[in-house]
Amino acid sequence: MKLPARLVTHLEAGVPDMLVAYLATSLLDGRVNLYPTPFTDVVYDELVVMPDLFTQKTKVALNENGAAALSVDLGDDTHWLLQGRADMVQWGHPNAFRLFGLPAGKVLEQWGDWEESVEPVLDALEAAARPAVFAQRGVIIFKPEHIVEVAP
Repeated sequence: MKLPARLVTHLEAGVPDMLVAYLATSLLDGRVNLYPTPFTDVVYDELVVMPDLFTQKTKVALNENGAAALSVDLGDDTHWLLQGRADMVQWGHPNAFRLFGLPAGKVLEQWGDWEESVEPVLDALEAAARPAVFAQRGVIIFKPEHIVEVAP
């Protein structure tokens, strides 16, 4: 499902001043987890990628139940709710492993480099600037299946 162009523009920006996206996941027992992130990107205008920023509870929830929702506030009283599926690509996945059609090697090369030479995430948060590469152990990929826009 293609994302609306206006939403893609904001999700690709991924700058903390402009956007915070909230990924909601749940465990099989019904407990809900909410992961806020100011760093997002879009692939093929239909998949949202975000870094694994110490998201242990999110990892557990995605392992149990891939259902997820993404809430986005564009800052102009327009809110989006995207419902769909999410999973993670992590270091150790074979390069050819595919998640939602994306090869793990490409995902990790573009968004998952966590070597010491990469700008630290905490420095990026303090500077309110997006790091050049999501500097963590994995990348969360969200595939929306239903989109709702709530405008003023």
